[in-house]
Amino acid sequence: MRRYRIWYGAAMVAALLIYIISNRSEALTVLLCLVVVPVLSFVIELVSLNGFKMEYSVKSSCHVGQEIPLEIRISKKNRGPLGRIQLKIQIKNTMYGEEKTQTVILCASEKKNAQFQHMIKMENCGCVRITVLHVKCYDHLGIFCWTRPGASQKEVLVYPAQLQLNTQLLRRPETIISGELYDQNRKGQDVSEVSGLREYEKGDSLGSIHWKLYSKIDTLVVREFGYPANYNILVLYNVMAIFGENEISNQRNDAVLAFTSALSRSMVERNLEHNVGCAAGELQDFPVYSLATCEQMVLNLLCRPVHEKNGRDSLYRFLQTDIRRKYTKIIYITPEYEESAARQLSRELDLTIIQVNQGDGKEYMATEGYSVIPVDAETYQKKAYNIVI
Repeated sequence: MRRYRIWYGAAMVAALLIYIISNRSEALTVLLCLVVVPVLSFVIELVSLNGFKMEYSVKSSCHVGQEIPLEIRISKKNRGPLGRIQLKIQIKNTMYGEEKTQTVILCASEKKNAQFQHMIKMENCGCVRITVLHVKCYDHLGIFCWTRPGASQKEVLVYPAQLQLNTQLLRRPETIISGELYDQNRKGQDVSEVSGLREYEKGDSLGSIHWKLYSKIDTLVVREFGYPANYNILVLYNVMAIFGENEISNQRNDAVLAFTSALSRSMVERNLEHNVGCAAGELQDFPVYSLATCEQMVLNLLCRPVHEKNGRDSLYRFLQTDIRRKYTKIIYITPEYEESAARQLSRELDLTIIQVNQGDGKEYMATEGYSVIPVDAETYQKKAYNIVI
């Protein structure tokens, strides 16, 4: 608006100078027109704004990466021609704590009712709040401006990308109706089930020695306990802004959320009961046993803010609590993790890690006690995955 005023003022000064120098009627006519036209423009715009009202609406949900239309409706009491209308829109993602503003310019007509669309791309997951901060109405010359207050905010829930997952089972997870099953190829710590006997070796626990048999054969024999083949599953995810000195991109966190929701839904479709929890902050494990509870779980993880800083000891906290005794299988979905903590945790339960990297390069890695499935945050939406539990 300032630019238009400067140019228009310069035109009036030029016309005045020309009239003073030439003293001609034509120059006076031009000068008078330059004085009268802004007044007419002001009156026309003021009349056109009589009963001016603006409403807008937006879809309540979409998936990450999609563009959704912001529907803008303008109504007024007469058919007077409106000038340029400028909207300032604030878009805030509450999960990542990021916000940006956009300026939308509308060229209204003389109609009493007009409708416009402005496309907004949802770049990240989470709850996004869209607010029209203010509306500025300019006359046709762009010299005068009327400011109208904004409107109440609208919320859009941006869901993670939909993935193709094929969940495969190595063992049968525990459910309410299942009995006790044991893995015949792996030894564990369940003293209620003895899977075999062998000679005592240095380092074996004294509690595993079969003392009655020792009294008969005079040889130390230890009992090998069973490893439960049915187990409780925890899908544990971790989203973070910083890991150590490295920044974690929103794209990697979005991929973590996508795998968490897709894996949970895939397990529900196979009637596998499980819990979903977040490693950042205080652990709140959410039971998932139906599509309805799966949907509620997704809502919870999308409304949970990402911590600005995340310590390196997310897995270490499980070693210091009784949470690891509640579950016998953890699927950890994270951008980064501590290998030492993973090794220590894998000694006590079955651990699978889905690591989201920025760019391809890492390959599937199976270590003693746990496995790591690498995922590329840039191409994960274009591939199908086999997840073995």
